[in-house]
Amino acid sequence: MLDSYSNNPEALNVYVVGGIRMSAEPSDTVNNRVLIWLRQNKELLIYFVAAVIITSISCIHYWLTALSVTTIGFNLDDSWIHLEFARSIFEGRAWEYSPGYPSTGSTSPLWSILLAGLFFFTTDPISLVWGVMIVSALFYILCTFIVGLFFSQLIENKLVVVLGMVGFVLIPSNTWLMLSGMEYPLLLFLTILPIIILEKSELQYDILLGIIAGLAFLSRPEAVLLALIVFPIRLIQHISRRDFTKERAASIYFMFLSAFLVVIPWILQCIQTSGNPLPDTFYVKVGEVTPYHIDVWDIFWGSFFSTMPFLLMGIIVGVALFFRKRPYPWLFAISLALLYRFTMPYQAMINNSRYVTPIFSFLLISCVAGFLIFGDELKQNVREFTPDLAHGTLSALLLILVIVPSTLPYMAQANVYATATKNINEMQVDIGMWIQDNTPADAVLAIGDIGAIRFLSNRVIIDLVGLVTPEIAYGDFSISELRNFLRSRDCDYLVIFGKWISHFGAVMGDRIEEVYSVAIPDNIICGDDSMHVFEITW
Repeated sequence: MLDSYSNNPEALNVYVVGGIRMSAEPSDTVNNRVLIWLRQNKELLIYFVAAVIITSISCIHYWLTALSVTTIGFNLDDSWIHLEFARSIFEGRAWEYSPGYPSTGSTSPLWSILLAGLFFFTTDPISLVWGVMIVSALFYILCTFIVGLFFSQLIENKLVVVLGMVGFVLIPSNTWLMLSGMEYPLLLFLTILPIIILEKSELQYDILLGIIAGLAFLSRPEAVLLALIVFPIRLIQHISRRDFTKERAASIYFMFLSAFLVVIPWILQCIQTSGNPLPDTFYVKVGEVTPYHIDVWDIFWGSFFSTMPFLLMGIIVGVALFFRKRPYPWLFAISLALLYRFTMPYQAMINNSRYVTPIFSFLLISCVAGFLIFGDELKQNVREFTPDLAHGTLSALLLILVIVPSTLPYMAQANVYATATKNINEMQVDIGMWIQDNTPADAVLAIGDIGAIRFLSNRVIIDLVGLVTPEIAYGDFSISELRNFLRSRDCDYLVIFGKWISHFGAVMGDRIEEVYSVAIPDNIICGDDSMHVFEITW
């Protein structure tokens, strides 16, 4: 038993145990500090462990489901695009999707920069995929943890908080998207983090919010909404607290400045490369909105509301966040939904509605937070509504409106994840490996899906969609002009979906001969059920 510490100021690490003087090693002091910190932050540790367990179980579930039908891989071909940009950064030719051809086709330069670190450890494709999965899972865990912290600020009951975290992970397409290899774990982490930071009033958090806003923009362009929402909220917070001093005005100024300094290098890179301030992918995907596109949006959202009741509840009860001066989650969800609705309603719905899944996450947060706020109001104003009754009622609401409705769709999405991964492996990955083994190293490919085929073949490519070949994106070529462009680039092979054959047959005539093809019978994610490789003879 520890009897006393030494009173000798020159021997701070001396203490007495059982009447015997002993000296503590520096590591003992560190261990004591760690133990003290853990005791003081016991609740924090509980929620972090809960986030690790809940999220890891979900990740392992999806991985095992995929591995039961295929090898490890990505469920979207676009994920390989980020890995290719990461390789270009590692090799010292940053933002050249093909050697010698600069491109602004990365919608998430920050994600590619992070993934570039994987190449210090391995260049093996399978190992790289696992590396991306681990990085994605770590950000997913942090997202779940932050969600739990936010809920814990609204209620002290640990069971209710953990149920809210479970509801977040069970959002049907959440784990599907988090483990896709895309940038969404990073995007969601950066856009959820301000929920906690906004509660901090110290000056340094103003600048931190600016840095986060800039990084969020670099994770996806539409995350500019974070700055458009968070910066005004921060100003209103300080004005309402009557703490808008000269020092505070300076910190607000540096909040804006830090965001600008973070994003300006990428904006200048885009302008220098393409003449536009945003990535080429933005201009390719955002186009004219037709009545058909709007109908698709409406049909999908009707289905979402019927299968995920927490979405509508999040829109309704999430308004309560305004009364607690925490409107950010609700505002971000609604603003992101409106942005997609008026700019790319059809694009937002393809590939398992991957663009709108972050909206689901923020509406789930708004829904649960709204319940917790109403429960707290009832507990304070209705004598019969005891804490035990409040916590029991909130737990029941989360089970009935969030967890139970989400469970079956969540399980179904695990099978969708597995099948989509199998599709990409059997089509794009297979063709990429075939081209690597069966074509000259200096071959030039014109392809429609530019991810796995470019990365695994390591060939120079021409993007027929235009994401990384701006001449095609903005060229509006006629048939003869497209043919002349491919010839001017010494294109050797054409790799296209089966449904494109008739069009390119008209473009190329008898100059092409099929040399390889892949057909998949259970396709749910690829642009067509078959993909074909044609050799070009000029």
